[in-house]
Amino acid sequence: MTSTLRSDAEPSSQQPASQSTGAHQDRRARARAAVHTLTRPLARAHQARRRWWSSRTVAFRKVTRTLVLLAVTAVLSVAIGLVTASASSPIGPHTARWSTTLDSQITLDLGPLGQASLDSPAGVIGVEVVLGEIPAESTSTQVDASTLGQTLSTDASSYVSLVSHPDLTVKAGLRALLADAVRRAGLVASLVLCLVAVGRLATSGRLRDSLLASMRHGMATGLAAVTAVGTVLALLVPALGTHTSTGTTLSVLAGTPLEGARLSGRLADVVQAYGPKVREVIDDNEAFYAKAGANMTAAWQASQEVDGLVDVTVADAAVDTQALRAQADALVAKQLDDLPSPQPGASELTGGKAQETATAQATQAPLVTGGLAVREHVATTAVLSTDLHCNLDMITLAGQLDRLAGAQVHLDDGDLTMTGSNPEQLCVDALTSAVPRGVARVATIGNHDSDETGQQLRSRGWTVTDGTVQEVGGLRVLGDVDANRTPAGRNYQRGQENSEQIGQRLAEVSCEPGSDVDLVLIHQPYTFSPLISSGCAPLLVAGHSHQEYGMSVSEGAQGPVAQLRAGAGLGGTSVGKLKSDAYLHVLAFDEEGRLLGWRAVTIHTDASVTVGAWNEVPPVGTSWQGASQAALEIVSGD
Repeated sequence: MTSTLRSDAEPSSQQPASQSTGAHQDRRARARAAVHTLTRPLARAHQARRRWWSSRTVAFRKVTRTLVLLAVTAVLSVAIGLVTASASSPIGPHTARWSTTLDSQITLDLGPLGQASLDSPAGVIGVEVVLGEIPAESTSTQVDASTLGQTLSTDASSYVSLVSHPDLTVKAGLRALLADAVRRAGLVASLVLCLVAVGRLATSGRLRDSLLASMRHGMATGLAAVTAVGTVLALLVPALGTHTSTGTTLSVLAGTPLEGARLSGRLADVVQAYGPKVREVIDDNEAFYAKAGANMTAAWQASQEVDGLVDVTVADAAVDTQALRAQADALVAKQLDDLPSPQPGASELTGGKAQETATAQATQAPLVTGGLAVREHVATTAVLSTDLHCNLDMITLAGQLDRLAGAQVHLDDGDLTMTGSNPEQLCVDALTSAVPRGVARVATIGNHDSDETGQQLRSRGWTVTDGTVQEVGGLRVLGDVDANRTPAGRNYQRGQENSEQIGQRLAEVSCEPGSDVDLVLIHQPYTFSPLISSGCAPLLVAGHSHQEYGMSVSEGAQGPVAQLRAGAGLGGTSVGKLKSDAYLHVLAFDEEGRLLGWRAVTIHTDASVTVGAWNEVPPVGTSWQGASQAALEIVSGD
């Protein structure tokens, strides 16, 4: 009976299982049908694409594959280069290591002093900066107390420049990172393309088919996937970093570029304690140079209205234009009265004889120079700066004068830096940024500048004098590096030649056939003597003296030689009000490169600005035209 019951129960237990299996199969069939319905358009599109692709010419398909390969390689390489970039760029007097991260933070690591961090404006891309040591000035000579004191003073100026103009430091660091990212991207792209080329050679040009065949093997596919994931992690994990937003924001930084910065450690205490005083100095400095800039603009515009015939001094951006015009009119009337009267009998000259006489007089007459000549015949305007010594605000004013004068050329006569150290590339960056785009630029190396300063200038597009005649903005310029080198606390001869010997060599170059030198740009005036004696270069320009000696003219063997000893007052550190008058100059040349006139732009210690009248090129025998009172007192004392 038991067996009978079991046999009767079996059909009832098997029937639900059979029904469940059938229902499951129905659901799978319906799902496959739905997927087939959904993918049918995609399959048709894929088949259409394959037919279209197969109908293209072989050349078209090769070019397209190559372009796709290059595009993918470029995107991949740039991404890798960007997230792994690392470069060295100074911060103040320190060396520093800059690295890109993916933690959305800009972090400055000061070691035991703490950290400063900001939210990155570039989204996920961040930057980590690790501060390094301050490079020693020299390891080959003994450093005494005086030398060390001057070095520390230079370091202090670098700190102040960093705080007052952080944008220059940031731009330099980002430029270094970008350059390293480009190098890395180029390396990655080269490796990828080389691997593709090797693969094509190894597979007799059938790399794609070989890869597809190998990917059908599970082991090869897994190995390739693991390798790809490992490579990506190796690149991304260091960049992701583990930085946390530590520190607090300080009210003393409100209204500054570091307003949202989070500071930690002893750094926060230092900023909290000394920040107000530093900010007071910086605000005072900014107000001084902003006033000077406004006065320069007002003085230049007023001078233009009277054709640069009279000096214009502006103290509060206010100008009495009517008084200036009356002064200019009186000057023109006096010049007309001083013109020589026609000689008796001149009216009797007629016909060809009168024409011959007029032609002879025009040929023998000296070049007319001065304000009226500049207005009528100027072809090239040049702004001259010298002895800036990394005063970043005076550098800004030099660039402003370029724009006001419509300069085609900027001449820098040396001593752009204080010691020529590597961190002082900040000074080079500042002047490069200040000079407007499109303005040709040439610089000479002063005794405070180093060979590295010259390399930095060249890398930023400057022509640097090198003992040869160089064409710059339509002017033929000759010059060379200063004979002496003056780092902090020391002075020594840079090479085998002294100033006199360099001057003699430049004189020989200027007298070579076809040299046609328009001006000699040299830092020290002690090179002038041989150049004056030869007379082959009509204009010599020098700085170094930190006084405005103006222009003198001497007779050389080949003609008159004008000498402009440009001045720049000793301004102290790279930040702060001027301690003495500072001078910039504007030179005007005709189409043949001859000097038509020159003028000084003086920034006074009270932030007032004087735009001088156009000076004519004085006759032979003139000394110290336009010299400052301080320079004249020095000359009279000698």
